[in-house]
Amino acid sequence: MKNLRWAWLLVIAVVLGSTLVSRAESQLDFTLVNKTGYDIKEIYIAPSSQEEWTDADKVTLPGILKDEAAVDIVFHPKATADKWDLRIVWVDGGDAVEWHNFDLTEISKITLFYDEKTEKTTAETE
Repeated sequence: MKNLRWAWLLVIAVVLGSTLVSRAESQLDFTLVNKTGYDIKEIYIAPSSQEEWTDADKVTLPGILKDEAAVDIVFHPKATADKWDLRIVWVDGGDAVEWHNFDLTEISKITLFYDEKTEKTTAETE
């Protein structure tokens, strides 16, 4: 009987431990706000340590992300990285632009800005 009780305690500990790990890993989700002045056709998110952008980094959007609009970005529960980069592609063409080194475990909202004259990207985080 004593061994059975220990076995159940072990099972409960494993289940609780994996739930806590999943919660920690899924805390990368955030809201992305477009205040660039332009509509966005594509969004890519990848670990900052990754050297090249791939199709696997592309976020599925419900449509065009209009200027002043927002979208919730939801990560796979097992996604992990210390820092993340964002890349966007404009609806009306032009070069893609990037933002770098976001610690998504500390961020719930990213607001993107872009100055076309200087080609400077900036962001506010919450």
